[in-house]
Amino acid sequence: MHTMDKPIVHGEWDKRLQDLKPFIESKLQEFRLLGLTHIKEKELWAFIKEKMEKEGKKQKKQEWHLYEVVGHIMSVSVNDYMNKIRLEMFQGEDLLTMTQELL
Repeated sequence: MHTMDKPIVHGEWDKRLQDLKPFIESKLQEFRLLGLTHIKEKELWAFIKEKMEKEGKKQKKQEWHLYEVVGHIMSVSVNDYMNKIRLEMFQGEDLLTMTQELL
């Protein structure tokens, strides 16, 4: 079986990063064109992996075909990423508020 035909096992995303890099770079370029210039390749890749892990758990899916992962990469929007950032920001504020209340 050719490497491209082998499914990507849940949690082993980085082993296929080289195959996925052109698509990640394309998505990164799109984000930059839309004004999201601060995002790094590692950050985008981590976000995509997190999203795939969540969906895999929901669907009880252990393996992904390369075309499925590429589809997920290409479907990620700036809005998806910004929602994640906002959520983390609000969670961080809650933690800060709780810490201040304890002091």
